[in-house]
Amino acid sequence: MIKRFNLKKVILKTIPTTKEPPALPNLIGDRELEWTYVAARIGRYADEHSLVLDFGCGIGMLSLASASIGARVLAIDLLPQQFRTGYPNIEFRQVDLMSLEQSGQFDLILNCSTIEHVGLSGRYNAIDSPDGDLQAMGKLQQMVKPGGTMLLTLPVGQDAVIHPLHRIYGEERLQRLVDGYKVIESSFWRKDENNIWLPCSQVIAMAEVGRDNYYALGCMVLQPEK
Repeated sequence: MIKRFNLKKVILKTIPTTKEPPALPNLIGDRELEWTYVAARIGRYADEHSLVLDFGCGIGMLSLASASIGARVLAIDLLPQQFRTGYPNIEFRQVDLMSLEQSGQFDLILNCSTIEHVGLSGRYNAIDSPDGDLQAMGKLQQMVKPGGTMLLTLPVGQDAVIHPLHRIYGEERLQRLVDGYKVIESSFWRKDENNIWLPCSQVIAMAEVGRDNYYALGCMVLQPEK
């Protein structure tokens, strides 16, 4: 005997979400802006005879860009290696910058969105040190050759520390950070009301009030004053 079942229609209801969209402005697109700024200048300051330090190399995009023009690259990070490469001219080390002994060896140092995390524990395996960023810049100054160059990108705005995420460099902290370096070139960026990165003056960038998911950007070419 075959039993008959009454099939009930199942009505699928859309459950409204309460998740808020990201606050505007935010950092969407910041890494692409910084990477392209640095990558566009690697060939100006390095070639197949150069030794490059990629400080806080992350996924290795800038190490790969440097190696692709024939430069020898030392890529360092506090985290394990996040990229694989067939380039024999890239050496990766999971190491703290302050433990490196190379002095006056590097033609070019890549410091892309790294310095703001130095000394802020709780992220990227960093150890807490209030002036860790200033000490790291002093160390890097010793490691670059006379006449060598650093490509630097970092958060700018009104001076702030958003622990454990990043520092934001304003008039006071930025001046201390680049002490001992000559600024060869600089550009600054902020988001507009449509969340688009636009170039701006240093004064306008420094007036931005940063937070955990937004700040203005500074991009610089530095050379040690020695």
